[in-house]
Amino acid sequence: MLKITFLFFLIMFALSLLAEAEQIVYYDSDKVLAESKDLQEANTTLNSEIGAWEDEIAEIDLNIQRLETEYNDKKLILLPSGQAELENKILELKKQKKQKIQEIYGDNGTIFQRNSELITPIKNKLKTVIEKLAVENNYLMVLDVASGAVHYAKPKLDITDLILEEMEKTYQSPEEDNTQIKK
Repeated sequence: MLKITFLFFLIMFALSLLAEAEQIVYYDSDKVLAESKDLQEANTTLNSEIGAWEDEIAEIDLNIQRLETEYNDKKLILLPSGQAELENKILELKKQKKQKIQEIYGDNGTIFQRNSELITPIKNKLKTVIEKLAVENNYLMVLDVASGAVHYAKPKLDITDLILEEMEKTYQSPEEDNTQIKK
């Protein structure tokens, strides 16, 4: 009788584990991020800002070229002090260009910082959406297939499209944000 009771509880325990195993779902963060309007907008914003920073560098380059042309055209008629002055201006502009490039593209540069500013709210939103769906649908676990942690999963467990739909529900275009600010 003790063996039967033990076997009964063991079977019940195994069945409860199987029931819970169906509550494990996965999603593809690469797909979510690729199709996210929030991320597309952030990329557009960042690319626009990068374009403006590159324009600043190009303007410094033009000034360097202009001064080098002026130097080459006038170096035969300039006094040594005039030559030195133009050379110093050219060197200073080259130094400014190098500093600007380092400031923008260097380690922890402006691009890195701005990208982080734009991406952090999207990551937080994704985390909130996943937690909300997990609670609402009683998921035991939500895995990200893009991270490589999943070696096998049934397609019916994929909630990527559900996450995308939920993120789209809370998407606000820049025009909507502007109208809310004006009110």
